[in-house]
Amino acid sequence: MSDIAAQGLKPRLRRTIRRIGSWPLVGRFARIGVAIIRGPQLLDARAQLTEAQVHLADSHAQLRERQAQLLADNERFTAFFHHEFPKILESLSEINHRQSRIAAEQESLAQSVPVALRAIRRDIHHQSIELGQRIASTEEINGRQDQKVSELSNATGYLFGRVEFVRRELLYELRYGASMEHRAGERLQATTQILAPEKLKDAREKGLRLNLGCGHVPLDGYLNVDRRALPGVDLVAEIDDLPFQDREIAEIHSAHVLEHFPQEQLRRSLLPYWHRLLRAGGMLRAVVPDAEAMMEHYSRGEYPYQSLREVTFGGQDYEGDFHFNMFTPASLTELMQEAGFMNVRIVESGRRNGDCYEFEIVATKQTDSP
Repeated sequence: MSDIAAQGLKPRLRRTIRRIGSWPLVGRFARIGVAIIRGPQLLDARAQLTEAQVHLADSHAQLRERQAQLLADNERFTAFFHHEFPKILESLSEINHRQSRIAAEQESLAQSVPVALRAIRRDIHHQSIELGQRIASTEEINGRQDQKVSELSNATGYLFGRVEFVRRELLYELRYGASMEHRAGERLQATTQILAPEKLKDAREKGLRLNLGCGHVPLDGYLNVDRRALPGVDLVAEIDDLPFQDREIAEIHSAHVLEHFPQEQLRRSLLPYWHRLLRAGGMLRAVVPDAEAMMEHYSRGEYPYQSLREVTFGGQDYEGDFHFNMFTPASLTELMQEAGFMNVRIVESGRRNGDCYEFEIVATKQTDSP
């Protein structure tokens, strides 16, 4: 039987059973049969109903619990609303008032700041103008003062220069000028003597090379000159009064001679005289005590005082053994350049020679010099 036929049969069967159940006797048995047939179903339905009641009781308990929680939440919210909400409203109101004041202040500031800035700018402009005027006035005053100071400095420098010039001229004249004629007897002037005429003649042909102030140390290849007729001396003469013409000498060599002459005599007389004697391109070679090296070694305790004193002032054993000058490489270079020498160079400095530290200097006469 199909499901559709069964569905149509069930209603007719139920109506039939109900009709039979209404009969007095048969209906009772019919109801009993129906109950027997439907008993398990009723039991199942009752069990289901019981289970549903249990679930309903659980749901009811959960509902009551949820209701109690909602009531507690409601009480808390009510308490918060009555106690905290007014404070929140008050804070919001205060914030609103503050914002209103800030907005008003900002608006006032926006209106007042440009005015204040313009006023400040005007003040700065006026002060800048005034400051510029004061600076200009100060610069003008300083300029006049600087000009006066410069004029006074130039005048003072000129006066000092003139005083120093007069002092040096006076001392030079007193020492080496006309007054020396009256004191000629005070100094033994060496008489010029040619001790080796053949050597002099040969030297003139090959080129005169003089070793001035040779003392006891004559040099080969040179015409050895000294104011004393010592062994090895070829020419007795004063080194500032030699028997030669200008531009006749090829080379002048002097060792430990220049320190025997005062500064002004070297500057004004001796070095210019030697410069005139040299021919174009001629050479001057000099060896002198190195004061710079001696003082450096003395300051370090490496050079005895007695040696320093003797080299500085001379042995003083005879008239020509007195030292009147001291040199450093820089100071003698300057003196030679003042005398007209060119290409001045230091061959060696701080060289030890017995009790003395010495340096060697070389210079030439310019080819187009008179």
